[in-house]
Amino acid sequence: MSIIRRLTPPVLFDMFRRSDPPELWSGIYERYADVPIAGPGFDGDVWINQTRAYTQRMLVTSQSYGSIPKEVTGEHMLLPLAAALVCEQSGGKVGILDFGGGMGVAYVYLLSSLVNCNSIDYHVVEREAVCEEGARLFEHDKRIRFHPRLPAELGQIDILYVSSALQYIEDYPALLKELMNIQAKYFLFVKLSAGDIPTYATAQQNVSGTTLPYWFVNVGEIIELMATGGYSLKYKSALEREYDQSNFPEAYRMGRACNLLFSRD
Repeated sequence: MSIIRRLTPPVLFDMFRRSDPPELWSGIYERYADVPIAGPGFDGDVWINQTRAYTQRMLVTSQSYGSIPKEVTGEHMLLPLAAALVCEQSGGKVGILDFGGGMGVAYVYLLSSLVNCNSIDYHVVEREAVCEEGARLFEHDKRIRFHPRLPAELGQIDILYVSSALQYIEDYPALLKELMNIQAKYFLFVKLSAGDIPTYATAQQNVSGTTLPYWFVNVGEIIELMATGGYSLKYKSALEREYDQSNFPEAYRMGRACNLLFSRD
């Protein structure tokens, strides 16, 4: 099974989860394949429909902003900020690959935030059904394209963006190697479930009717994996929300997800 077929579209996850159960995650497993799974997960019609509705709503909202895009807050502002710096350095051009980007909501935030960036080449890699809906939403915008697998030909990619997606990939080291082969100048992880914890798999339980396998990863492992592709860490931060993992031993509690920016040496 290919990497992209295992990809979930988690970029809108916080928008659609049911009221959080007492335990967001349950169990500690050495292997991703050992985690018990149930339900349709991100392949169900309900998820697809809600993702489309939310992206449409953000598109409409973005057209009514005044001087400041007030929805572009927290982790949503990191990609636009990085893209603005690239545009400044490259004469107004930026190429972005958004792995696991849903139906393009991060692109909407990007357009709302950038100033004096005249050429945007934006690629979303996602599950096939998500790509089909995203392509329909943006059918008149040639700056964004959707791909159910990594394209062989991409043109210049300046930023490789992975937001809340790596933790859903069983063989994430292989994925990172494949993505690093694209040789983007910058590699931006947002809302990455990593920290000073052992790497382990668990069961995510806060998508209605579904139990999903999910990785928590040692952040040092990510830094070492990125170094194999010639990338070094340039920026690190944490998200504001702190997760309750009191059902786990203290050594396994991530607390807050992180944001990591790497550049190619």
